[in-house]
Amino acid sequence: MKRLPSSRALSSGASTSALTVSHMVATAMATPHMVASQEIAETAKTWWPVFAPPPRLTVSQWADDPKIGRQLSPEASAEPGQWDTSRAEFQRGIMDAVSDPLIEEVVVMKSAQVGWTEIINNIAAYFIVHDPCPIMVMQPTLEMAEGWSTDRLAPMVRDTPSLRAKISDAKSRDSGNKLLQKRFAGG
Repeated sequence: MKRLPSSRALSSGASTSALTVSHMVATAMATPHMVASQEIAETAKTWWPVFAPPPRLTVSQWADDPKIGRQLSPEASAEPGQWDTSRAEFQRGIMDAVSDPLIEEVVVMKSAQVGWTEIINNIAAYFIVHDPCPIMVMQPTLEMAEGWSTDRLAPMVRDTPSLRAKISDAKSRDSGNKLLQKRFAGG
């Protein structure tokens, strides 16, 4: 590859003038391999976002996002529609601690009827949609697990488009979607 004279050589009266250097650059840009490189660069600009990792979100940020977040089902809420963590602000810290990679264990002392099932639903949905990995939700009895799957999880999957896209319909024979086991990419 031929080197261009340094800027010092150009300014000290070397035989190559600034006009000639700009002409050389323009000629190099017009060569076919450079045109192909520019086309590749333009194509890469349009495809690059596909390869970019998803944005870092906490569980509460994911749940609150109106485009991809959690939708409350009529069966689970007196006010169905978009989840809003600010309605029960104390839940934010619990949910966000679960998605913090520096926290290994979350212990919660709580009373009854404080939205614990909805916190668990948001956490499960977050890891299915945003950060896929194997997860296990345990209930005290088999009957309670079946009830949670039927009454809470199934309506949440049905009403949240981002979840519905990840978990196949239970009616198809080979879906991997059973009452007590849900299969999804990455999980």
